[in-house]
Amino acid sequence: MIRPEIHDLFWRYFELLIGAAIIVMGVMIFNLHGLLWQGIGAMFVVAGLAYLWTAWRRVRLTSKTHDGPGVVEVDERQITYFAPLGGGAVSINDLARVTILTDDRGPFAEDVHWLLEENGGSRLLIPNSAEGAAQLYDALAPLKGVDFEAAIRAMGSSTPDSFVIWAKEPARLH
Repeated sequence: MIRPEIHDLFWRYFELLIGAAIIVMGVMIFNLHGLLWQGIGAMFVVAGLAYLWTAWRRVRLTSKTHDGPGVVEVDERQITYFAPLGGGAVSINDLARVTILTDDRGPFAEDVHWLLEENGGSRLLIPNSAEGAAQLYDALAPLKGVDFEAAIRAMGSSTPDSFVIWAKEPARLH
């Protein structure tokens, strides 16, 4: 039997291991003789680096624990947060702004919340430690102009602050 902590750690960094394996395979192919093999190996290395970078950002954005209140579900471009208090749903198509709020308990305690605001004024506050909150990264990735670097800075913040990582562009008349 594997200890639960080791199991969770492995699955947390699993995508990083896959990216590293793709890079290693690309280097091995690159070392074969012939220009064709070097080109294929170089493509594997570039693909592995891109995958590794995306996985690294995802690891830095997701919570180490999932013991926060509630459950997040993403389905059909709708984000739903089931919680004893303060749950709700927002449509990704109707989002007006996505903000990450932090307090002064971080970065060693879970102090991060996602604030999703719709055009009509409804708001949904989701703790980053809620079960399924890692899905928010994938759900928000298609939005044009999402600042994931600001989100990563927010995850390491140890002061009360708010980080707007995406806002809908205002409608233009011309």
